[in-house]
Amino acid sequence: IYGVYDQQFPVYFSSQFATLREGNAMFGYLNSFQVFLEAAGMFCAPWLVNRIGAKNGLIFAGMVMALRMIASGWVEGPLLISITKLLHALELPVLLVAIFKYNSLNFDKRLSSTLYLVGFACTSSVIATVLSPLAGYSYEKYGFAQSYLIMGLMVFCTTFISIFLLRSNKPLSERVVPAPSAVSILKSE
Repeated sequence: IYGVYDQQFPVYFSSQFATLREGNAMFGYLNSFQVFLEAAGMFCAPWLVNRIGAKNGLIFAGMVMALRMIASGWVEGPLLISITKLLHALELPVLLVAIFKYNSLNFDKRLSSTLYLVGFACTSSVIATVLSPLAGYSYEKYGFAQSYLIMGLMVFCTTFISIFLLRSNKPLSERVVPAPSAVSILKSE
């Protein structure tokens, strides 16, 4: 949903201005400012994720994403829409750091990069491919604001479910590992 939301947002944002040219120019300035804020956020995100934990970092980023999308549907005018867009600068650094931290805590270290590349990046692309036509239909039928409300509610529901499905923040070394069975001991000899 994240990628689908960002695909059409420039069109929605530009429509808030008197001319398309002015809207596109303002979106360029806003996007540039957001990139600088994201870079600054990358310095702070590790501290925050270490403080609240990887699982809570993922949940926090998901809730900020849901808030950003829902707010994009509720607020009106270029100033308030710009402020909601800038929430992405808070969300993205925390999301990226939390993903890597969560993977390194819950999966074999040799697999964590692969899990990210395959599990997150590939799955995100596949989901965006499936949801893009549905989002396009929603934009045409209901408009941008209503579509953003729907997408935001979907993100909120997914994030809420993840509260219960994500593992705790304990590293693998601290988890209780069941004792090897007699069969596994015999196989190793």
